[in-house]
Amino acid sequence: MMEGVKECRYQMRFWLEASKDARMRGDEINEQHAIQMFRRHRDDLLTIWSGSVESAAQCG
Repeated sequence: MMEGVKECRYQMRFWLEASKDARMRGDEINEQHAIQMFRRHRDDLLTIWSGSVESAAQCG
């Protein structure tokens, strides 16, 4: 689980920086792609977190 969290956070940082870079260059297409990828990894991270919380609640 922790590797998944680390990978999602790494990808989120990468795509956030990519979106900022594309915005500075005026590249709207790549900016939108980077935002979509950021959101995908954010959603993946939230899924990992919610799964672990649900598991902990079932054990308690």
